[in-house]
Amino acid sequence: MARTTDRHSHPSRRALMGGALSAGAFVALSPKILCARDLPVIKCATVTPGFTTVFYDVIRDRKLDEKNGFRLGEPVLNASIGTLFNDFVAGSSDVIIASWDPVLTRYQAGVPCQLLCTLMTADMIGIVATKAGPQSITALKGKMIAAPQQSGVYRMTRAIIKELAGEDIETVAQVQNADNPAQGVTLVIADRADAAVAWEPMISSGMRKRKDIDVIFNAGKSFRDKIGSDLPYFCVNVRKEMVASGMAPRFNAAVAECVKIIDTEFDAVATKHAARTMIDADTLKIARESGRFKMSYGAASDPKVQATIITASDMLARLGLLTRKADVGFFAA
Repeated sequence: MARTTDRHSHPSRRALMGGALSAGAFVALSPKILCARDLPVIKCATVTPGFTTVFYDVIRDRKLDEKNGFRLGEPVLNASIGTLFNDFVAGSSDVIIASWDPVLTRYQAGVPCQLLCTLMTADMIGIVATKAGPQSITALKGKMIAAPQQSGVYRMTRAIIKELAGEDIETVAQVQNADNPAQGVTLVIADRADAAVAWEPMISSGMRKRKDIDVIFNAGKSFRDKIGSDLPYFCVNVRKEMVASGMAPRFNAAVAECVKIIDTEFDAVATKHAARTMIDADTLKIARESGRFKMSYGAASDPKVQATIITASDMLARLGLLTRKADVGFFAA
């Protein structure tokens, strides 16, 4: 009787070799997978609607975090500026993207936080009004101004106007708080406020919705005309615990590359990430074309960045919005 062979009981040489190769591939890949999973996580947050979430999204999308030895967590997007800062003070976020002066206020109050780097200039900040409304700073007297009063944008705008015009808008006008920059522009569109303090791309968004809205004051231009340098505005601000952990230089490197990508590939980035900003891509592109929406990376360790922010903080201190101007301890090395 012929011996039967069970073809299924003994794997072929080819199968054995294929299995070995697969196993080898898994062994080769698994350290990388494990390494990516085991990287330290950085918690981040910002305010929405607005462009700032794009910086986080590009870092994650292009894997600039893994490239620099960390994982960036899903950004917390706050509808309220107050909530953003309260959570940062409580330590819920390692990193926030916001203007530098509210963070400086908290630093001076003893909160363990510092400025890491700059992202954009104050050319994005302005006061908007309709053509039937006030057309200059002096014309704001007695008017209703909508402004996110907890934001650094509002505080800086107020300080620059005081320096230039000698008037405190809180004493000559009625200021109505807005939870976010979009809300103030919306109130102007609806004729419920005479003017609004806002920033790009919400300014361009409002100008698209109502054609007779215009910028009557630009904070960045006004600062540059007086001081002779660009004023850094939206920045990366970090908890000191993150700096002590050694993660700050890694995050700084990722941000520097991220800003360069956004600056050189703006239209493509805007198209891809517009939904997260809650602003359509065309409006983002219009904001960019306006010349008000300028990328400007600068490390906080740069003496020029420090000098400009110290000068601007002195304006705020003279108006009583800071206890004193910035000191070198505010800038993360």
